[in-house]
Amino acid sequence: MKKLFLLRFSVAAFFCLLCVLPALAANIKVKGAVKDKLSKEPLIGATIRLIGTPAGAVTDMDGNFELNAAGVLEGMYDIEIKYVGYKTEVRRKVRVENGKLVILNLELETDAQELSDVVVVAKKNRENENMLLLEQQKAVIAVQSVGVKELSRKGVSDAEGAVTKVSGISKQDGVKNVFVRGLGDRYNTTTFNGFPVPSEDPEYKNISLDFFGTDIIQSVGVNKAFTAGGSGDVGGANIDIASKELVGSGYVSAGVSAGVNTQTMTADFLKPDGTNPFGFANRTQPSGNAWGFENKLDPAAQNFQIDRSYNISGGKRFYVGGERNVLSFFATAGHTTDYRYTDETIRNTTTDGTVYKDMTGHKSAVNISQLALANVDFDMQNRHHLAYNLMLVHNSTQSVGNYEGKNDTFSDDYGNQGMTRRQQVNDNLLIVNQLTSNWGLTDVLSFDAGVSYNMVRGYEPDRRINEITKNDTGYGLVGGNTQFRTFAALTENDLNLRGGLVYRLKDSQEEISQLRIGYTGRIVNDDFEQTEYNLITLNGPSFTSLNDIALDDFYTSANFGTRFNVDNAVDKYTVKKNIHSVYAEAVYQFSSRWVANLGVKYDNVDMTVDYNVDKGNSKGKNSIRENYFLPSLNLRYNLTDKHTLRLGASKTYTLPQSKEISPYRYVGVNFKSQGNANLKPSDNYNLDLKWDFTPTPTELISLTAFYKMIKNPISRIETPSAGGFLSYENISGQATVAGIELEIRKNLLVRPAGKNGTNRLSAGLNGSYIYTNAIIDDPDIAATDKEGSQLEGAAPWIANFDLSHTYSTGRHSFTNTLVLGYVGEKVYTLGTQGYRNIMEEGVTTLDFVSQAKFGKHFLFSLKARNLLNPAYRLRREASSNNRKVVLGDYKKGINVSLGVSCTF
Repeated sequence: MKKLFLLRFSVAAFFCLLCVLPALAANIKVKGAVKDKLSKEPLIGATIRLIGTPAGAVTDMDGNFELNAAGVLEGMYDIEIKYVGYKTEVRRKVRVENGKLVILNLELETDAQELSDVVVVAKKNRENENMLLLEQQKAVIAVQSVGVKELSRKGVSDAEGAVTKVSGISKQDGVKNVFVRGLGDRYNTTTFNGFPVPSEDPEYKNISLDFFGTDIIQSVGVNKAFTAGGSGDVGGANIDIASKELVGSGYVSAGVSAGVNTQTMTADFLKPDGTNPFGFANRTQPSGNAWGFENKLDPAAQNFQIDRSYNISGGKRFYVGGERNVLSFFATAGHTTDYRYTDETIRNTTTDGTVYKDMTGHKSAVNISQLALANVDFDMQNRHHLAYNLMLVHNSTQSVGNYEGKNDTFSDDYGNQGMTRRQQVNDNLLIVNQLTSNWGLTDVLSFDAGVSYNMVRGYEPDRRINEITKNDTGYGLVGGNTQFRTFAALTENDLNLRGGLVYRLKDSQEEISQLRIGYTGRIVNDDFEQTEYNLITLNGPSFTSLNDIALDDFYTSANFGTRFNVDNAVDKYTVKKNIHSVYAEAVYQFSSRWVANLGVKYDNVDMTVDYNVDKGNSKGKNSIRENYFLPSLNLRYNLTDKHTLRLGASKTYTLPQSKEISPYRYVGVNFKSQGNANLKPSDNYNLDLKWDFTPTPTELISLTAFYKMIKNPISRIETPSAGGFLSYENISGQATVAGIELEIRKNLLVRPAGKNGTNRLSAGLNGSYIYTNAIIDDPDIAATDKEGSQLEGAAPWIANFDLSHTYSTGRHSFTNTLVLGYVGEKVYTLGTQGYRNIMEEGVTTLDFVSQAKFGKHFLFSLKARNLLNPAYRLRREASSNNRKVVLGDYKKGINVSLGVSCTF
């Protein structure tokens, strides 16, 4: 009987187990999408968790997720959806059953309170326009940021284009980098993930922003108000480029685009010899004064100029020992080739307005670049964070310009008629290594540390300048110092260190209040060397016409020593710059309305330039050794939940650029420049008052007033005392910069459309008026207008407008955007000692961008840029004869491109 009972029990247990096993092995699936409730934009990287189980998922690039919960019992579960900066949502009692698909389409509301509480726990998707706007609304410091999604919508291809869409920022054509509130390159700083990045060009302090293509950008932040923890060598803005990183669980994407410029399609396009298809240049120089140049002097003709770009990116997230330890990897690489062709006018005058140079010409230019970015990110236990970034950027610009007409270097007997040919290659390489960490020591105390090592190699190999003059038989080479080949190289190594302790005041409102102390250090070593080869003509060739010029037939080893000789001269300078800083700052929230940031920074600056330039005629050493104490105060007051006032006050300084304090001479197409070893740093006193009104989380009306007093301002000037060279001076004891900035973002129409879609029309407007004035009181400069002048590059009026329409339904979306920009007339160079100012005329631009997304994987784009094709003109203000002279005039052409990308 007992055996029978056991047998029956075993059989029953077996059948019960058979019934339970399917439930234990249930295949539970939950799919859906997570979007912003108002804008309907997908939220990338949101987390979805089946509460009470280990099952979870992360949304992808389209905001979609798929949660597979194998082994989870059937039943009723709560599902939690979290995203940084948004209110957490919990869907209660969702029934999940084996083999049945549950679909959840979710919309989250923004939550400024949650954003303020974030330390290291989760990552914000800073590609998203709404997230950046939320950060801007919540920040104590006035900051403006542009994310990669906004850049894509507006057809922007690099960081330079990104910042010119921000209020108060303009670009001076022909000059690298931007002007912020009327202050140019030397008054701004560029950082990459918070670390300074050196320049690739000895003419500039900051690296050219067009180095950074949108393939490697997550967002670009523009900080016009300053804190103790930021750079002290700044007066306009700190421009911080945040590198792209993995958002979501993982993906792979590839894209390709092709386009044309209307002026290159039918042009007689020329390319200089000596570069390979990837833009790397042959930098081989001859030995001594021998003839041993490997690159040809005669450029090669080329047809079929098609702009093109290729890119691939991807990443993956892994869990190491549980969901609290997240390791992610992201990498991207790309290649771009762009062609440009311009018809140009070049003129110059004496102080009384007499034209001594009057030439027209054609310039062919091609820009080739490659970039690669990789980062590894490790979050440990939601307390500690370790990240490594590697970036390599190679950029090559090659140009050939032929300019015909009148020049005072040509023969007087034939009306100074002839041709100047200039061939130039700029071959630059940037390598960035960054290691950053954040350690949560206790609940209230954290330590962050980082190191960055940057290497720049900037080459201008074999710049070829040839002057050809009219003579009895047609044309011939100009004698004297007119035929040059020049090799220049800049080597820069840049080490940056930082470390800081943050103590969070636990009992403070919203846990914003904190104390911070820290150290930053920058150790820079620059070596610049230029070798100029002067090809001295003894018995030059004759050409029947300018179309018959064959320089390689004349400059040969057989003719060396008999028909021409070579002389060379070497210019070099070295710069050692050490800046060590310590700072302390406190953020304290007095109430739900009042927040204050108070700080002080001490900078020890030691900058030394050793130079031997101008063919050995200028040798010396110049040093700047300064100690700066830099206070800063920033206040935020919330008038209501939607109205905020911010006040910023600070003292900063501006150091001369390395090249500016070395008397090295650079010869351009129309102007020459020479440094000034006697320059002094500037002191900057900054004041900002900003009002923000946010009717909804995706809309903004902002008004800012600012004032700056600059002691010993530095400017580029034109003066006969410098031998016809542009130079640099502390033009005044004091300069004033003041203005207002307006920004408006407005949803004109938001309607539901189709299946879980939206129909949205939005507009953006920003504009600024900037007043600058410097009373030039130095008797050695003797300015033409001693009552006051605008600062160099300061455009009084700047405006940007965009109108964007998005229609989405299901997984398909269509976006069309018009982008209009205007920059008013501004000073290009200050005139002194009889010279009138050189002005750059105002420019209006118009772009159109269209994007179509089909399903999860495919995105098509059409870009039509510079549709108005405006003229870029430099002119000298009217002189004593009341005559204005155009010194430069050209158009860039219209660019049209088509692109497609695929993401999995």
